[in-house]
Formats: sequence, structure tokens, C-alpha cells
Amino acid sequence: MVRLFFPPDSAFLVNAPSPRLWGLPVRRRSILIVFSVQLAALHSANGQSFDEFSERRSPSHFRLQSGDLSLTLKGEVELELHDLQGSGGATHDSPTDTRTLGTRSPFVEIDAFWLALRFAFADQLAINSILEFDQSGARIGAVYFSGKLRWPERLEHRFEAGLHTPFVKVERRTERYPLIGTIYWRHPEFHITYNARLRLARETGIALGVSVAIMRPLAFLPVQESSSQQGTINLLGYGPARFFSGNGPVYGARFHAHTHGAYATLFGFLGSLSAEAGTDELRNNFSRFQDLPGYNSEDKQQQDTTFYWAGLRTGYDGYGFHFLAEAIFSRESLLQRQGFYAQLSYELELRPEKKLFCTIELLTRYERYRLKDTTVVLDDDGALRSPAPSEAITWDYDIATAALIVTIYRQLLRLRFEYYWVGEANGVPALGIANSPLKNDELLVQLELRF
Repeated sequence: MVRLFFPPDSAFLVNAPSPRLWGLPVRRRSILIVFSVQLAALHSANGQSFDEFSERRSPSHFRLQSGDLSLTLKGEVELELHDLQGSGGATHDSPTDTRTLGTRSPFVEIDAFWLALRFAFADQLAINSILEFDQSGARIGAVYFSGKLRWPERLEHRFEAGLHTPFVKVERRTERYPLIGTIYWRHPEFHITYNARLRLARETGIALGVSVAIMRPLAFLPVQESSSQQGTINLLGYGPARFFSGNGPVYGARFHAHTHGAYATLFGFLGSLSAEAGTDELRNNFSRFQDLPGYNSEDKQQQDTTFYWAGLRTGYDGYGFHFLAEAIFSRESLLQRQGFYAQLSYELELRPEKKLFCTIELLTRYERYRLKDTTVVLDDDGALRSPAPSEAITWDYDIATAALIVTIYRQLLRLRFEYYWVGEANGVPALGIANSPLKNDELLVQLELRF
């Protein structure tokens, strides 16, 4: 007999001939369900990288148990309305508007359909995966092994190997990522990580972690949440892992401390850029870089391949409040950047004992992103920055976010309202080029089902 376990208020049972398979008893009803499954992983096994489908964020509802083996199915669907600032609609249609800033019409899309399949075995070992589907196709979002060992009693060792996001990713509490999150830790990499956590007291502890990853490619990444809409602008960041010529190792480390809801994290990553998806990408997309000494296109051996990024994060969670602040600075060859954000939210329990309209959360965030020396005038009276929208990766940004998140049904169904005020700095004062901000604000309305 095979049993599928659900939480107490929704448990059901599936009968089938199979030896030595067991689960928890049915409490309310039995429903026959037929679905296919793939190998994946358990409830996060407390892997040190941020897990979108951890038990805290997404409690298990569908679990197949066989002795000390368990297979859990989780998922998420996001239906979104996007409205970028600017005229749009049938009477403002622009058939020639491809990737330029022209007319913009509100639209609805299935932003994400994720399946997280998690297979746990041998008590503390698991294989985790996230499969992503959208209207353009399907891809693997994550596949990684995780495990933990406690020895001695106060010291916990955690391991992870595979395709997953960098181990400094954090829960952002909004649909849109902060700019420095988009640039540095949003997308997955192939890595091996080790993290040791020492419990000093009941609510106090420290952790030290190290990682070895494969360099991710430099790529265009969206400033707005509406990345699929025509007329959006981009910046340069680290895209999802892929294989390319010359990609080498990236070494990372972090130190974390927490006590009574407050925490702080220091982290850094170091490596070397290759030509493909590295210095070539910089030279091609920052058009003036190819005129500088560090970008001699005829002698790649003389190019500056420096790569590092490092940062500090601090926050507090308690009494319904969630505060988070983070700053990162980086260097990719001659490109030097820095950014930070700070956000504060308050989550109010409206009906703690009810299933409908359980909580409401108000959030505000401010972020700032800067590139060094982009407005400095070069010898030929040019500058690295250009006000052209096609050169938006050379701009600085200030972005403010306001969000309202309502839990409609249990922890399964949420409604999000998010608005982003996007401010661009794209002028070059030394050349008499004034700053010309664009109409780039964005409204997002999202219905999220997480099961």
C-alpha cells in the first residue's frame, strides 16, 4: 500500500500494491490521485543556499513515503499583470517598437510555473530540484545534492553540490529583485559549498561557509520586473550558468552571526574573467572600453581579467517586522560598481485561526546603484556613459518600491501589489549632456499559488 501524506486538514491516501511502503493515517478524506514524478528532493535539508521551497516558505502537502525514503512534490504558479509607465493600448500601437522605449501596453502573463521535486534518503541526505516552465519553454532551475551532519552537538556541518543559486542569496519578500540581487546572486551556478554552524546559545550562533563555483557568463539582465515586454531596459550582470570557453573557478566565503532575530553576514567572491562571456562581453557592450589600455583587442593576454564582488548584509526579524539592508561592491576588469538597498516591512496577522485573509504585509524599499568613472571625460572628449537607451547598462539608478502582500488562503494563495519608481542618471555633465530621466515606473499585480 502506497500512501501520500498531506498536512492534517488535507491528508489523503492512494492504495496500490507495493511492499513495505507506509505513511501517516488518513484524517479527513481519501481521494485517488494519479500524477507522474521525477527524482528530486526533500524539504531543503537546510542547505546553505537560499531554498525557494524550504519547509518554512512552502510547507509540504504532497509526500510519498517508503521507509526512510520520501519524495515530495511542491510547486508555484504566478499570474501577473504588468503596466510600465507610458502610453499604450490599441490606439497607441507601435508595430516598429522592438527593444526601444516607445509605446507600452499593459499585459498579463504566466510569469512562472515551477515544480520542485525533492527526494530525501539516509536521514540527512537529499537531492533537490526545481523545474521551470514559461510560455517560451522549459528549463532546469536547480538540481543539487544537500546533506548535513551534527558533530559535536553544538556544531552542524552542511554540504551542497550541484546547480543552485550562490549561497549568499536571501529572501527578498517581493517579486522583483533588488538591482544588486539581479546582478550578483539571482541566477544559478554550478558549485560545491560547505557551511559550519556553531550554536553558542539558544538564540545565538555563528556560521562560516566556503564555496567553489564555475564562473557564470556576463549577460543582459532587466532593470524592471517586466523583462519580457518590449521597451524595457537592461544592465550587466551574471546570468544563469552555462558552459563557455575559458570559464574558470570562483572562490567564495561568508561569515554569518545571529542573535535574538538580528543577524549580519560578510561575504566575498574571487576569480578571473575569461575572454568569452567576460572581457569580450565588456568590450562589446561598453563601446568605449575597447579604446582603453586594458582592452587591447589584438592582445588578449594583456587584458585586465580582474574579478571579485563582496558585500555586507544585516537585518532583523521579529514581532512582525522584517528589516534588511545589503551593500555590494565589485570589479569586472576595468568596470567598478557598487550598490545597496534597505527595506522594511511589517506583517500583520488579521485572522490567525482562519484560513481566509490570514495576513497582510506592507513593505517599502530604497536602492541605489552606481558605476565608477562612467562620466569621466576621456582624451578624445568622450565618456563611458551614453544617454542612449541602448547604452542603459552605463547608467546609474535610484529605485523605490512599495508593496502590499495579502495572504488570501492559508499559506497557499497570495495577492501582491508592487509599484516601482525607477530613476535613471544618464547624463554627462562635463560634456554638457543633461540628465534625461525616462518614464520607467512599473506596476505589478500578481496572484501567486504556492503548493
